[in-house]
Amino acid sequence: MASKKMVFSKLLPVTAAVLIAASFLISCNNNNINKVDLTATGADGSQFEITGDIDKTNTSNCGTASPYSASSTTTTTTTTTTGGSSTNLFTINSRLYFTTGAFITLKFLYDSTQNQGSVDSQQGFSYSGLPLLNQSPVVANFGKIFWGGSGVPVDTGTSSTQALSYLTVTLNLVGNKVTSGSAGLALTQCYTTDFIHCTSATSSSMCYTQDGVNCYNTNTATGPSVTIKGDINCTSNSIPAGSSTTTSQ
Repeated sequence: MASKKMVFSKLLPVTAAVLIAASFLISCNNNNINKVDLTATGADGSQFEITGDIDKTNTSNCGTASPYSASSTTTTTTTTTTGGSSTNLFTINSRLYFTTGAFITLKFLYDSTQNQGSVDSQQGFSYSGLPLLNQSPVVANFGKIFWGGSGVPVDTGTSSTQALSYLTVTLNLVGNKVTSGSAGLALTQCYTTDFIHCTSATSSSMCYTQDGVNCYNTNTATGPSVTIKGDINCTSNSIPAGSSTTTSQ
């Protein structure tokens, strides 16, 4: 009996060490600072993952923030801006490449006085898909984006476009698994007269473009409805930490 107690007493520290090590590994995996972890759920309950490690070689930063301006009254969660620009509002554009070669794009209006925002038809999320693995593109331009108190490190005192040293947001969006149409949520705009092609002539209409030639709009994408939920965590290795001032809520 005594020998059994001695063996048990010797095994106890080893067991404790193993449990601590396992806990540490789980903690590290749950706090991956460069990972997209999203789940798309169809109306029939089917699910597929939009996940991947961010390729920091091809992703130079976690996005850009540009001061938002509006030519007409625009209402956000609690802030209304009429004309001109507001130092509280910034347009966030982000394109993050996975190590698999797939990528996501994300565009939303950031309000430094809030911790979340809504997505409309001019903003949203898209996933390029991965044909080699039979993964379809996904687009969404309706729902909510949560950035908490410090998920978007924007310097509200800067009037020019700034790169983001990190991006930590949670998505709760509604969109489509693309079976036809265009899946291009573009990050730039061009003038257009027919909403199909870009034009060099100045016009009153603009569309989103990825190549400067063709217009893309998430509204043209059709397919089964899906909800997209999960987290995006990015930390840039090309921007020194602290280069952007985080706005406290």
